[in-house]
Amino acid sequence: MAKVSLKDTEMETAADSAPNLGQTLEWLRKELAEMQIQDQQLLLTLRHLHSLLEELRAESAHWEDARASQGMSPVRARLGSESRSCQPSSLKGLAQLLRGEENRRSSLP
Repeated sequence: MAKVSLKDTEMETAADSAPNLGQTLEWLRKELAEMQIQDQQLLLTLRHLHSLLEELRAESAHWEDARASQGMSPVRARLGSESRSCQPSSLKGLAQLLRGEENRRSSLP
């Protein structure tokens, strides 16, 4: 029967974990790269949402000014447009963008 010392066992364990550590580091590098890409995509989406909100604010201000010059109260004007289902094109784009939630990914190993 051969004697196995504690030192031999520690060396074998260290040798076994080295490829594991390398694989783990490679996986982390890949995940970080994918997260950077996802961050860039989220930044672009955020910028697009910001521009859509600015368009909506401008349309709303214009609409409020037009209604005020016609002598209608903003509440009545809103009720009238909601009943006719008027939707600005930028609001439709915002709704489509918000429905794209399936683009998120889970990166669990």
